[in-house]
Amino acid sequence: MGFTVESLREAMKYMVESQGFDRVLRKMKLLSATPGKIVCEMKVEEEHTNRGGTLHGGLTATLVDVVSTTALLYTERAMPGVSVDMNITYTSAAKIGEEILITAQILKQGRNIAFATVDLTNKATGKLIAQGRHTKYIGN
Repeated sequence: MGFTVESLREAMKYMVESQGFDRVLRKMKLLSATPGKIVCEMKVEEEHTNRGGTLHGGLTATLVDVVSTTALLYTERAMPGVSVDMNITYTSAAKIGEEILITAQILKQGRNIAFATVDLTNKATGKLIAQGRHTKYIGN
């Protein structure tokens, strides 16, 4: 394994403390990591919402991207890859004050391509908020 859970936390901290776009996730916390599976949590705050006061779809897409990439880092190959395709199905809203779980699972890593799924759920109710699928080129 290329990363320990602690080094994975440090990598995520480095990413969200940057001046780049990923800083929007600075309030996300890593809860658990097993090879190819990552679980994070985040409380929806005003800065995370759209004009309707619910979790912004663009932020949802960022969560799918970043958490699935983190799950790829926590595999034997430890390669983040580059996005080839990503799609998201939005099934319900998350409101300000609600805590969400973001669970990424690597479905398959081939020689060049990796496939991941990410579920965003309401922590209190378990209700599915969104489901993302992410395909990444990981090369050799």
